[in-house]
Amino acid sequence: MELGQWLSRGLQLTWRYKTLWIFGFLTALGTGRSPLLQGRLNLGAQSPASFPPGFERALQRWVEQNWPLLLLTFLGFVLFALLTQLVALWGQGALILGSGETTDDRSPTPGVLARRATARLPRMIGIMVLLGIPGFLATGIFLLAILGGFLLAFAQRAEAIRIATVFMVVLAALALLSCLLILAGVLHLWSRLALRAALLEDLPWIAALRRGLQIGLRRIGSLLLVWLVLDIGVLGVTTFILSLLTAIPLLAIVGAAFLAFFGRGGPVDPSTIVRFVVAISLMAFCLGTLALLLLAPVVTFVETVWTLAYRAWVGGPAPAEETPQAV
Repeated sequence: MELGQWLSRGLQLTWRYKTLWIFGFLTALGTGRSPLLQGRLNLGAQSPASFPPGFERALQRWVEQNWPLLLLTFLGFVLFALLTQLVALWGQGALILGSGETTDDRSPTPGVLARRATARLPRMIGIMVLLGIPGFLATGIFLLAILGGFLLAFAQRAEAIRIATVFMVVLAALALLSCLLILAGVLHLWSRLALRAALLEDLPWIAALRRGLQIGLRRIGSLLLVWLVLDIGVLGVTTFILSLLTAIPLLAIVGAAFLAFFGRGGPVDPSTIVRFVVAISLMAFCLGTLALLLLAPVVTFVETVWTLAYRAWVGGPAPAEETPQAV
């Protein structure tokens, strides 16, 4: 199949087998970020409330009294993030298996897909961990190099040498960041292929990594085209649009909540700030969940087309277009 046929066939399968949208929602949890506009809202300069004398001392005392709760909250967020990524990986595995069933013209059963994805979860974790190590190391080296460069620049006594060193560090940072982005793209494409090799061909995770690398090198042109159309074009643009659409009501809710909590003037106590943060977090969670629900069919479509492309690249079964049945 050509790319146009893959897209058309993937759209048909996505619309027909809507039960896969459940796994599409779970997969969307691990797309990197919740589709919310990532920015900062500075309301401090317009705050009608005033901090009373001794507020900093009261806040420090509140933190000292509630530090175990704050520590548990932080650990809870870390555990929740790890669990979310694990669930997303499991959902992606079930979605890949389900898309493989649909491309073979078999109706997928969610329960069977869930059990098969659970059985193959260890090999998926192995693939993602091994592919994540180079990115983690490269990011650490990048940060250390930039930090060392700036420390070296500010250690210079001559102003001209300091400015020249900072300029060179910035240029080096841009070059290293470009290399880091290229590495992230390569590892992402490798994971696309390796996961399908492990799930659709039932290969161990090391063999799946080797299989994915072989296919990627052999089909580099088609691979980049599918990546640009699906991951950058379809998924990336849709996520960006949902981010903007989600940010508008979120900003309105933040403004309304700010007026409700602090609009009456008077001193502000730490408990009011905590309630404000909790309320905004709950609203952001609800809006993010709604955005992920809207993103679920798009993720399902993208994963289905990737499976169609993978089947064609490895020479597997590639179902033809459906012919209308005579009535």
